[in-house]
Amino acid sequence: MSTEPNCASCGQPHGLWATDRLTLLLDRWGWDDRAAAVLRESKPTSLLVVDVDNFKRVNDRFGHVAGDEVLKGVAETLRRITRKSDLLGRYGGQGGDEFLVLLPETGIEDARVIAERIRAGIRDMAVTAPVPGGTTTVESVSVSIGVSVGDPDTDLESLVVDADAALRNAKRGGRDRVGTSKEHRRRAVPWRLAAVGACVAGAMIAVVTTDKPVPPRDSAADHPAAPPPFQLTVTVPATVTATPVRTPQAPKPHTKKTPAVREDTPTPSTTTRCVPCEMMTSAVNKMTPFLPH
Repeated sequence: MSTEPNCASCGQPHGLWATDRLTLLLDRWGWDDRAAAVLRESKPTSLLVVDVDNFKRVNDRFGHVAGDEVLKGVAETLRRITRKSDLLGRYGGQGGDEFLVLLPETGIEDARVIAERIRAGIRDMAVTAPVPGGTTTVESVSVSIGVSVGDPDTDLESLVVDADAALRNAKRGGRDRVGTSKEHRRRAVPWRLAAVGACVAGAMIAVVTTDKPVPPRDSAADHPAAPPPFQLTVTVPATVTATPVRTPQAPKPHTKKTPAVREDTPTPSTTTRCVPCEMMTSAVNKMTPFLPH
């Protein structure tokens, strides 16, 4: 039990619940006792589960005392950013590096905004911790946060389960981020929309392709008839007759024949005409009857 008369987290007088001596926040069981009442009295209520990323590395590199200072720094950041009416607790008992933040009268979007503020505030922390031979400063501490939302009809355990699942999603996504219990649904919507869009696009392509005019096929009259199939008639027992099936052929196009030139037909002269000579010959022919014999 804390020696303070009021809870350092919510300001309420201490009851049967205990506080965590390191961080002065409610411990897991004290938080459970108060959280159920808060959940029943507010609508909606959001829950944040805050987990320090790679906390074991802090202990391994700087020692467990430095790790404790980091946890106290995280608790102080939570107190600074949240409201007096919010319920804070350390999750997982002694040695745990997870924290619970219950936000009454807070929807999922507002809870996500508060979670981002907490994440940024812890990232900006600079914790001074003792080490052999002096002190050191632990910086760039990151946290992953899972967010869930409930109402008076929501069971507290279900609220914690959803927030813890959202926390695992955030860690799988690369840590140092905020995940929500509805994140998987938001991710599924674009996939479904993409599938529907692909189907619609395929249908539109099919319609466009179908609507294109089909070029008319060439009629049979534009092509020569195919050669007649060869039929084989067999007469039992020994007579074999091969009878080709004849179909009327298309008339051959009429072509004008050039008459052959006979050898006895005089070939017209190709001598160049002389106009003066022709005039003289014509005049002589006309005067010939009048000349004396």
